[in-house]
Amino acid sequence: MLPCKDEILAKFERLLVSGRYILADEVRLLEEELAAACGVADCVGVASGSSALFVALAMAGVRPGDEVITTPYTFDATMEAIILLDAVPVFVDIRPGDLNLDPDKVEAAVTPRTRAIMPVPIFGAPCDMDAINAIADRHGLEVVMDNAQAFGTLYKGRPISACGRMATLSFYPTKNLPGIGDGGAVCCRDKQDAERIRRIRGHQPVRANNHLYTGWNSRLDEVQAMVIRVRLARFAEEQADRDRVAAIYDSYVPADSRLRLDGGGQGMRMTYHQYWVRSRDREGLRRALDAAGVDVGVYYDPPLHRHELAVYCRAAADLPEAERAGREVLTLPIHAALPFEDAHRIGSVVRDFLAPGGNSGA
Repeated sequence: MLPCKDEILAKFERLLVSGRYILADEVRLLEEELAAACGVADCVGVASGSSALFVALAMAGVRPGDEVITTPYTFDATMEAIILLDAVPVFVDIRPGDLNLDPDKVEAAVTPRTRAIMPVPIFGAPCDMDAINAIADRHGLEVVMDNAQAFGTLYKGRPISACGRMATLSFYPTKNLPGIGDGGAVCCRDKQDAERIRRIRGHQPVRANNHLYTGWNSRLDEVQAMVIRVRLARFAEEQADRDRVAAIYDSYVPADSRLRLDGGGQGMRMTYHQYWVRSRDREGLRRALDAAGVDVGVYYDPPLHRHELAVYCRAAADLPEAERAGREVLTLPIHAALPFEDAHRIGSVVRDFLAPGGNSGA
């Protein structure tokens, strides 16, 4: 059942009668509310998370032939946006504890052609942004974050969307802050970036980075903005339910088989877009959960460096942790409507499977 259905229907009726469907009050108010929530100077709604990635990279100065360092353990859109700019995704391995870009591997991947670093807080887990930004500062690189799964994530007490020059959001219906269709946004530390993106999304050309960019249609519509605003008002409540489910799972899943944040997670907040578990016998664990009537997910198997589009990419070095995550990780159900008793039941299945003497260890 759609949360907030009555409120959404009432607002939709008023919007329908108003006749103002494109770039009106709902989009303006959502942009203001998102900028405040994300700790940035401005935020611009666009047509999708993929469009947000493309325009953010363009405004950061990524040009044909440039390289963008990123993770291979993410959704295709991260790579696609770079390729569409005729730039080269350069894959660096991930850390086993949080499945995020490993800063210790990033600096060695920098070349004279590197223009930007694109961290992806995968499944909502914060990346090590201090280390990544330090590398970017040393080499004069831009940091553009793909935060499609990380609205609400905190890094050392601040919204992670404020930790780069720009950060992109997705409001696809499966996200923690969802719409009822496609939609995205670009969070901007600099208002000039935001104003340029506003021009581009409405078919206006923009001069930046010694280049003339064409505008195109990438507008977030009023219906999506209205729905997202309703969900935004309830985000903290719904996130608290996700946090409770994650805490239940944590009580069952061994520490070396789930997320581990550096420094014990002080000042960090994971939004749990997904709750992941790893096992060397992932298929066996999946069968055990399936027998218990539990639907699970498998993501990024194989990782992007094994994708057909990898012909346009470069691996900076071997990627053993990304390969291992692709083989071992599965995700458990986690959403605001999941009954807590179901979370206990699911957790116990995982615990029994991974226990010493059980079917398989981590």
